[in-house]
Amino acid sequence: MSTNHISIDDARKMVIASEKAARDARRATLWFRVFVFLQAAYALAFTLSIDIAGVPYWPAFAPLAVATISIWMIAFRYRQSVPRNGLRNMGIALATWFALYTLMLDPALQLFGLSSPWWWVAVGMIAITPMLACLLPSSRR
Repeated sequence: MSTNHISIDDARKMVIASEKAARDARRATLWFRVFVFLQAAYALAFTLSIDIAGVPYWPAFAPLAVATISIWMIAFRYRQSVPRNGLRNMGIALATWFALYTLMLDPALQLFGLSSPWWWVAVGMIAITPMLACLLPSSRR
């Protein structure tokens, strides 16, 4: 029967190397948090520009589309360092935001005649919560 013998110095070097690899992996995925935050900020800006500033839909949608396509192209370029299921979860969150805002919350506020800017800010924050949930590490494991 063979047994493995590792010296204390070798074990210490292995632990240090694994800790360095873990730090490097976390550092390599830091851009994903910025990506999620930017997408949420663009979505909130779109919501507020339409409902508070009164910008027509298509002139407000064009910058959102350009910004979204740009950051998603960057994300696909760095997809090797994306946390597991990160892009899938963000795609689902983006679709959920769009459906939540466009099909549910915006028509509901208009139906009830709630025109205060505070209602629109609250609706915008509620609508982007699926994207902000992607910031949590548990959503990427």
